[in-house]
Amino acid sequence: MSNGDQLVSSGLQWAGIILIIIVVLISIISLMIEKVDTPKVTVIGAVVAGIIFKFMTDWDFLLEANSIREEIPTNFLEALAQMIDVDVILIIFSVSTIVAVTKKSGFFDLISLAIVKRTKGDPKKLMISLGGFSFILSMFFDNLSAIIILGSLTVIVCKELELRPQPYVLFVGTNTIIGGLPTPVSSLPNLIFYKSFQNLLEANPSYQNVANISFLKFTLIMFPAAIIFYAVAILYFFLLYRKEIFISVPKEKKEQIERINIWTSIKKKSDVYKSLAIVVILFTGFVLSDLIGIGLGFISLFVALLALLLFNDNLVEFIKEGIEWEMIVYYSGLFVLMGIFIGVGSLQPINNALTNLIGGGSFSKLILVALIVGLIGLPVAGFLETSSASILFSQIFGKIVGNIGMQNLGLWFAFVFAGNMGGSLSPIGSITILIAIKVLNREGDDITFMQYIKKTLGLTFIHALLAIAYSFVLIAIFA
Repeated sequence: MSNGDQLVSSGLQWAGIILIIIVVLISIISLMIEKVDTPKVTVIGAVVAGIIFKFMTDWDFLLEANSIREEIPTNFLEALAQMIDVDVILIIFSVSTIVAVTKKSGFFDLISLAIVKRTKGDPKKLMISLGGFSFILSMFFDNLSAIIILGSLTVIVCKELELRPQPYVLFVGTNTIIGGLPTPVSSLPNLIFYKSFQNLLEANPSYQNVANISFLKFTLIMFPAAIIFYAVAILYFFLLYRKEIFISVPKEKKEQIERINIWTSIKKKSDVYKSLAIVVILFTGFVLSDLIGIGLGFISLFVALLALLLFNDNLVEFIKEGIEWEMIVYYSGLFVLMGIFIGVGSLQPINNALTNLIGGGSFSKLILVALIVGLIGLPVAGFLETSSASILFSQIFGKIVGNIGMQNLGLWFAFVFAGNMGGSLSPIGSITILIAIKVLNREGDDITFMQYIKKTLGLTFIHALLAIAYSFVLIAIFA
């Protein structure tokens, strides 16, 4: 090849890389628009970026240089398909199926009524209980499913008790994020981080001598942090909405609540018990996944099929309407879009800067990087959307490890916290917050983009500081 040909080839490749970055930025900005069709945005963005990647760049060379995977397929479509994490998609498919089935049985309505009766309508107890329910629900299911279930139920409960729904719906939305911390599958950011970490260990078996993390180990490490965040959120919301929360409940209302029969809306009690059994089987399978050697995706798929067999009469109709197909399409497109964005080397300057900063991996350097990741990761996740940010953060961590080796598992948790907690910064940081605000606006208790940020900025900042401090402790423990 002549020097002129090399210059043209190089110039075309740089033009392609710049165009891909522009496409990704346009896609991200489009996702911030309230009424946009998000699956369409990620799919169109992935297709356009893919065409540019194929015909304007030396794609296989770029992927080999910038991907943390050891082998890159020689076929372009296979390379794109490899960017989609099948386990993540399987879990989204399966968990949305399980949620739809158990919701139909009246399982969640029963628990909501039980909470109302148990708290006797006391606003303080009700907020703690609804927040706790959303926390627990988000541990078992993804936080999107949790807010879909609880958002509307919370509004109904507040109407029945003649309470303003805003404090309770926002608190529930916040706790779907906090409750998404304790397990690898309780939030999509966690699932993305956990799967990328497992891929990293598979590609580098020597790292397993330094750091390995099972489902149970992840939960034992993250659960204390989640409890702390939950307690802080209670105090913050009590202070923020003290005029709406610290009020007394009329005696007549208490007596009316005591007369509630929580089983009135349940057609079959056996369906509730089957729903509980499905949830127990699902979580038990997740906990034992490492022991039995079966992936999380296949475990969730098995339980979803079991749920369909136990409950559903019209299988075709349910598959068409009950499964979150839009969510599956959205994340498939997002994986490809971000995979191409990473593949062209857009994260290389950040990787190099952090790698040079860490140096030999001394304790003080790891602490400094964790601090930077925590502070910068908060606004990035808050305005980029946590799933997109988590894909990028996980790749940055993978590249750092590729450059200096696995020095300390605590640093990985700093990235996990950054990918999660920024979601509560703005309505576009997490789909759960966006849905919570939409529920409120639909009910006439309007809250704007900036009003939300002003109300919850203090809590997000406190959570960010706690996450950074907790990361410091983990780095010290794993040193």
